[in-house]
Amino acid sequence: MHVVNVLLRLVPYILSIAGGIIVFDISQRYLHNDGWINLLDNVAASLLAIPLVFLFYEYSNYLITRRVQKRQRINLIKQIDDSLFKILTQIQNITGIKRFDIPIGDDIRIKRKKINPDPHFLRAIRRQLNFLEILLYKSDKTDVLDSQQEQTLSFIAQELNQFLNDCKDTCTPRDVVKNIKETLSTIDDWFYSTGYTIRKRQK
Repeated sequence: MHVVNVLLRLVPYILSIAGGIIVFDISQRYLHNDGWINLLDNVAASLLAIPLVFLFYEYSNYLITRRVQKRQRINLIKQIDDSLFKILTQIQNITGIKRFDIPIGDDIRIKRKKINPDPHFLRAIRRQLNFLEILLYKSDKTDVLDSQQEQTLSFIAQELNQFLNDCKDTCTPRDVVKNIKETLSTIDDWFYSTGYTIRKRQK
């Protein structure tokens, strides 16, 4: 579909270039009056030059836009990574786990007796959740993340909202452990989708 769209956009330029070649050929073959020859040569030159100028402009604009989007994407992913690591820090405080390795994995063990859903930790998570939602909105407007990354980020926001709401209402250790594991699994999906472990090894 992308190739078809590109070809359709090129049709006017191709027709203009072809028209320029035809007009020039007619002026050289069939006309003998210098005035008419010069006139058609100028028309042919315009038909050839204008699409080439526009093609050069569009290609330059494409390169610049792609570079800007790449920089925006890198900055946005870095902001999201920083926010998620701050959330992981608060989850460490709540669960008593000393550190999380990336990738986190599904075999992580959380002891219910060590669960400490302190309101201070929960408020810190809420602040980062609000920030993530702002970044998700920004991503939707700038279109710098792909659909899978946006979906994963949306799932993380949903999981965190569910976790915070459960802590506010019932907050049983069993529910907390379940929600935290689901949240960690979704955060892991994010790091996988952005190639975090590869980027980490390259530093």
